[in-house]
Amino acid sequence: MQRTKQVFWALTLSLGALSSGATHAQHAHHQRAFPSGAAHPHHAWCANVVVPQSRTFRTLEAAPELTITSVKADILIVDGLATTTLDIALANGGAQDTEAELLLPVPEGAVVCHFDFEGAATKPTARVLPREEARESYDAIVARLKDPALLEFAGSSLLRSSVFPVPSGRGQRVRVRYEHLLPSEGGRWDYELPRSESLATGAPWEVTLEVRSARPIADVYSPTHDLPRVEGDARRVKLTARPGQPMQPGALRVSVLLADGPLTTTLFTSADPSGQGGWFLLLAGLGEVPADLELPPREVTLVLDRSGSMAGEKFDQAKAAARQVLEGLAFGEAIQIIDYSNSVERFAPTAVIKSRDTLPALRAYIDGLTVGGGTNLDAALGAALEAPPTPGRLPVVLFLTDGLPTQGETREVAIRGRIERENVHKRRVFTFGVGNDVNAPLLDALAVGSRARASYVRPNEDVERAVADVFEDLSGPVVTDLEVNVENPDGSANTRLVRDLYPQVLPDLFRGDRLVLVGRYLGAAPARFLVSGRRATTATHWTLDYDFARALPRNGFVKRLWAMRRIAALEDTLRRTGADPSALASLRNDPKYAEIVTEMLELATHFGVLTDSTAFLALEGTQLGERETLVAQTTQRGLDNASCRTGLDGVAMQQNVAINRDQAWANYDNALFAANGVRVANPTVQTVQGRTFFRRGERWIDGALALSEGELAPQRSVVFGTPEHSALVAELHEQGCAGTLALQGEILLRHRGETVLVTAPEK
Repeated sequence: MQRTKQVFWALTLSLGALSSGATHAQHAHHQRAFPSGAAHPHHAWCANVVVPQSRTFRTLEAAPELTITSVKADILIVDGLATTTLDIALANGGAQDTEAELLLPVPEGAVVCHFDFEGAATKPTARVLPREEARESYDAIVARLKDPALLEFAGSSLLRSSVFPVPSGRGQRVRVRYEHLLPSEGGRWDYELPRSESLATGAPWEVTLEVRSARPIADVYSPTHDLPRVEGDARRVKLTARPGQPMQPGALRVSVLLADGPLTTTLFTSADPSGQGGWFLLLAGLGEVPADLELPPREVTLVLDRSGSMAGEKFDQAKAAARQVLEGLAFGEAIQIIDYSNSVERFAPTAVIKSRDTLPALRAYIDGLTVGGGTNLDAALGAALEAPPTPGRLPVVLFLTDGLPTQGETREVAIRGRIERENVHKRRVFTFGVGNDVNAPLLDALAVGSRARASYVRPNEDVERAVADVFEDLSGPVVTDLEVNVENPDGSANTRLVRDLYPQVLPDLFRGDRLVLVGRYLGAAPARFLVSGRRATTATHWTLDYDFARALPRNGFVKRLWAMRRIAALEDTLRRTGADPSALASLRNDPKYAEIVTEMLELATHFGVLTDSTAFLALEGTQLGERETLVAQTTQRGLDNASCRTGLDGVAMQQNVAINRDQAWANYDNALFAANGVRVANPTVQTVQGRTFFRRGERWIDGALALSEGELAPQRSVVFGTPEHSALVAELHEQGCAGTLALQGEILLRHRGETVLVTAPEK
């Protein structure tokens, strides 16, 4: 650390010698003296330093403060070579022109191929500093500005630019482009764009990513961010962040899976630092489905609620959705229409083949439907399940309701039992809850138990659009009846190596789908994953070999995704218990319930994953470090939530279970549905480099301390900027988590068996 101290003092002295009136010509002279490729002396910082992944840093007190108004990232990956172009827009709200330079954390091996900005200046330059020199630059800025924000990039290489002007009132646009070869593992390319994990980073980002490959592409997957596919074919895929939505924090990870047969698999692992196994994510991609592949036709059973409460716009939309499904089916596919209120009616005794002869009668039946009466949901479900399916077709049910069962069997437990007992034909039951007067846990259970999913249509939302979206997703069942088993390399079954796999019931894969299977592994042993199912109409299987001894403590998204799905399963267990009020009443003193509550708390505090039962951890008034109190709070909230079956809260709670259960990307801001149907983030919970912190006032508390009685009192304090602080940074850097000290404010953390308080820097 002696060299870092020398750098710090050199930086302090040089900045002290610079006056606030330093001219652009003086800085331009510095750039001529130290052209691209030469070593930049550390005293060369100008008035502002711009770090697009974080924010701007003012090095001179009198200099106007810059803001980053937007960052646009265009990423092009061609056969494993990634070209990243960043367009950075800056605003200068001050009365004077000012100067800035760019610090850009970049992947190892990156090469600058373009750097430019607007305005007259010397020829702009930029170079990539090797990792050690980059670390010194980070340390120097942190020490000089007494701002820890850059510590989370301490392990990255660093692109540093020449000085450029930022005119007052007009701002500046900077463009930088760099290239690097992507690491490859078993036919998979992995791309990473370093970005801050801080939820407080406010610059809006736009991201577009395009992949081109000479080999067919099976999948392009981001485990860290929501990047929907917008276009593409077998050798070109384009993704983009959803417009108008804030970009999730954290480094952007994207993996390109090259096709190797009709289903391509790969494995991501994250070893537990304790050495006790770890976590894995199995990704399977379909790629482009050949046009000549003979996919099984569908049999669609439309079940429409025509009770009196559906009257008006809701039923008009439901009928429009039914017409859209009917018209969307191909000739030769089968359809049945079941409508229900007090009683249950149907178009025909069994499904009919759509043809030019049957189409007019089907249209007329939909047009003639009217509303009135109660809701005999149970009988309608029985009618949908009992009929023998049309031979050679995949049976799918689209089941729509806007209310609670009021006729026939009304007990939730009994209705749920139909899926378990009577779905002998393995129909996929996609449920649609219209409005808030639905039993959300019931609809969810009917769907998930049959390899389908539930959708909820809030008041004033379009029923037709919701049904159409699901029906569009069901275009072309490519792989059905999926199962995953684990074998030893010799082909014998291994039942002990992996456990806690999610999803527990594997979904069918339709066109454009992927399988994301997460789980835990318990030992450093080689294994073979056997993935079996039916492709089109033929039973087949695929294998993936992996030696868990290769796993390293990286890929933090893997264990977070596992934690999200594990905690959703626990939450769902509680909510489903609420189907039987008598069973719910006895839960409080049930040891099994206590185990569930304790595990939910441990997952929430360790991985920073919240549910409705643990969201109180994010509240300022919740006292951490009091295990028994937190267990009691979770117990009560779990019971309350389990009893809430319907209404605004009931629907929102079930949607939140589904978020964590189905999530394929990290959701670091813990956005959950509120009762009004709006997703709300929880900025008081922060996960940085795999460690979770909870904010209380101006202090961040390590999740490792949240359930530890009496350990919130620090055993020692470390003052920012002291030699003790530098030593702590170095120790955490060796563990790959120095970025935990980048949080703004005081930080209370568990480190090497001690409770350490890092006091905030004095400005």
